[in-house]
Amino acid sequence: MHIKHLLGAVLLAACTSAALAHAVVRQSSPAQGAVLNASPKEISITFNEKVEKLFTSATLKDAAGVKVSVAKAKIDVADPSTLRLAVPVLKPGKYVVSWTAVGHDGHRLTGTIGFSVN
Repeated sequence: MHIKHLLGAVLLAACTSAALAHAVVRQSSPAQGAVLNASPKEISITFNEKVEKLFTSATLKDAAGVKVSVAKAKIDVADPSTLRLAVPVLKPGKYVVSWTAVGHDGHRLTGTIGFSVN
């Protein structure tokens, strides 16, 4: 019985460590759900670890799901855990940033960040 408990604990620890190794969003600007009085000049997403330049990207869509024309998202040279997306002046409305990131463990993660411009 003790061996089963030990194996269970080892398995739980391994799964927990693996889950913690993925790149996850630590903060973003604008933040999730933010309501802005003016259009942001850029969108930044900071992860908990360095992300891979070739496999990390972001797109911006308006409330109707139409892609907003933006330059390719870039990894910050000074902080390789931050993805930056320059944006044009946005009209009032709701927007969603969809991101894809690959951390040092090679796992691909995706997510979205929604915000509004008044």
